[in-house]
Amino acid sequence: MNKASFLLLNVLIVAFFSCKTDVKNSDPNRPQGFQPGDPASPTVLAGHWINLDFCARASQYGSVLQTMNNSHLPYAFAFSFNPGNPDSVTCYNAREIWTLPVKYKQDTLEVVGAAAGKSVFLIYHSQGDKDMTMFDNTGGRTRMDNFIKSRAGTKDGYAAFTTALNHHVFNGEFTPIGKGGTAKVSFTPGGFLQGMKDFDRYEICTGGDCFVAGQEMDVVTFYNAKKGKEASEKMFGYHYNGGNDTLSIFNLIPAKPAGEATAKVGTVAYKYLRTISMPAIAKPKK
Repeated sequence: MNKASFLLLNVLIVAFFSCKTDVKNSDPNRPQGFQPGDPASPTVLAGHWINLDFCARASQYGSVLQTMNNSHLPYAFAFSFNPGNPDSVTCYNAREIWTLPVKYKQDTLEVVGAAAGKSVFLIYHSQGDKDMTMFDNTGGRTRMDNFIKSRAGTKDGYAAFTTALNHHVFNGEFTPIGKGGTAKVSFTPGGFLQGMKDFDRYEICTGGDCFVAGQEMDVVTFYNAKKGKEASEKMFGYHYNGGNDTLSIFNLIPAKPAGEATAKVGTVAYKYLRTISMPAIAKPKK
């Protein structure tokens, strides 16, 4: 870490501590017995913490790819804390799960050895919204992301993250435009696809080999759980218009083994107008 980056990171962290101290000490007439928020600990943080800023940006863009390209790809999509393993934290991205040592100092957590010997820092806001800010300098530039504890009750952190991402990208009810039937379609946060004849599950591509169309288009996989995922899955490209109220789902032409490295975007398979939106969703803090 160069000197300038190190100083900037420390200034940002000190600023957070200053705000937290002001909140704690701002009321000298606090009623007797009042207890401020418990500081960060494996017990307090137990559960799955998801990158809400990434989900909010994906909602604004209607695209995971644009979120990565116009903002940044975060160090992790989710973190999981387990009081049974108090000295470590489990990290998740699109295709990997890894565990790293974690050190606590009040509300500051140091995730040790995150990348190239550098640490990632997490600041838990015990005196405020009970959310958490990640400071990531592993790429040479300090990035900040807001995390919240998931209430989804999923088996792991990545599933908790995709539940939130699904809601932010495909929230609402969709009415077909043109050919393709008259049934309304909805995408549940849990990955259920309702109202489509041949498919009943979906997965948004968040990284790795599923980005078969490269930078040209986002990818979503549809499949039928009764027939089995491997036997029925099919990848489609998806794209929203500028207002995020019209969703087009495209056929993808597989890349030839000896030809192009990525699939080509074909004809429109389904086109929908978003007719009923879900309640207002979060906006990124930064």
